[in-house]
Amino acid sequence: MSVVLTADCRLEPYWWRAAPRDPSDPPPLPQQTDVAIVGSGITGLVAALHLARAGRDVTVIDAGVPGQGASSRNAGYVGRTLKATFSELIDAHGLDFATAAYRELHDAFRAVGETVTDERIDCHFRHQGRLLLATSPAMREQMLREFELRQKHLGETFEPVDRTAQEREIETPLYHGGVRIADHAGLHPGLYHLGLLARATEAGARIVARTTVTGIASENGGFRLATDRSAIAARDVIVATNGYSGPALPWLQRRVVPFDAYAAATEALDPALVARLLAGDRTYIDWNFNVDFFRRAPDDNARIVFGGLTGERTRDLAGFARRLHARMVRIFPALREVRFDNVWTGRCAGTFDFFPHIGRHDGMHYGVGYCFAGVPMGTLFGRKLASRVLGQPGGESVFDRPLPASPFYRGNPWFVPWAIRWMSRHDR
Repeated sequence: MSVVLTADCRLEPYWWRAAPRDPSDPPPLPQQTDVAIVGSGITGLVAALHLARAGRDVTVIDAGVPGQGASSRNAGYVGRTLKATFSELIDAHGLDFATAAYRELHDAFRAVGETVTDERIDCHFRHQGRLLLATSPAMREQMLREFELRQKHLGETFEPVDRTAQEREIETPLYHGGVRIADHAGLHPGLYHLGLLARATEAGARIVARTTVTGIASENGGFRLATDRSAIAARDVIVATNGYSGPALPWLQRRVVPFDAYAAATEALDPALVARLLAGDRTYIDWNFNVDFFRRAPDDNARIVFGGLTGERTRDLAGFARRLHARMVRIFPALREVRFDNVWTGRCAGTFDFFPHIGRHDGMHYGVGYCFAGVPMGTLFGRKLASRVLGQPGGESVFDRPLPASPFYRGNPWFVPWAIRWMSRHDR
């Protein structure tokens, strides 16, 4: 095994230590239900929770163990960021659209905090702030212009950070200052997902795991879902599969591009070392297209969670960890001899226009393509999808827009590593 891994390193999310996945057998699939939700991640569970409380009979179907996908594999960052910046949206679509899009991001950001509070989910949610880091002086100037625009049009406050101030936040020779956003938050994604799962179940939603939907067809004014176990009839269907949209959903498969993100958690360190390296205790991320991100583990101040190399592909995760480790050491030379206790990957998804999308196709509702904003947008879209099924206000979204496809794409994302390298050519 690679020397960058501990002898008992787990090739699974660090978050599963405190929030293990449920290995129990699934319950029987009913013959019919009011609402069938495909996918038991954040989006599907938030929708299920609100629909069940509104009196609907809800069945959530997942091909794997509940939450074993990106919902419990992400970094646990809660912010107000799209892959396209506010200024880029102004240039491409005008000020009105840019303002509407980023205001909905504000709604998504608030939705997470409201959900954690209202549902009493113990997941280490905290407004710890985020430090966005520049990899060059020119990048820092660009960041300042971007956030001045956001402050002017959105009222989003920020603090410029020069290299001297940066030294009080993080011990690294790599960056050139950046921007601090004081109210951005972090959480433990495994515990957040388990909390949503518990509340949805308590509300009466039925969770049927290890059951693969193989096709969905219109039938008698509703739908019939074929699975590898049996079939189920539903009046309404919500598709919340994101990066796991497979051949049973060919329309979405042609429009959603899955890609892998990689992360690791260090072995237990001297807490004084962690406090010295990450003195500000923020969520940290650089401003490259292909980002590096790192934070203290929210439930263990002796560990650092680090991620990067998004979009790469590997069949040897233990071997790939050497590249991830080298990237971490480039930022923190003091961690050269530190090993990883957990290394994992998560299946994210983007769209061809880099927007998240919510909508309806052939009568089925969907929310997909979060483009690195899965925790807040998944939470908000879950609420909105429930409102749409119930026919209530609140389901409107600026991201309900045509979901583009590519004429040459049929669901095989072979091109992703090369595309990300091209789009990252100006990084650093």
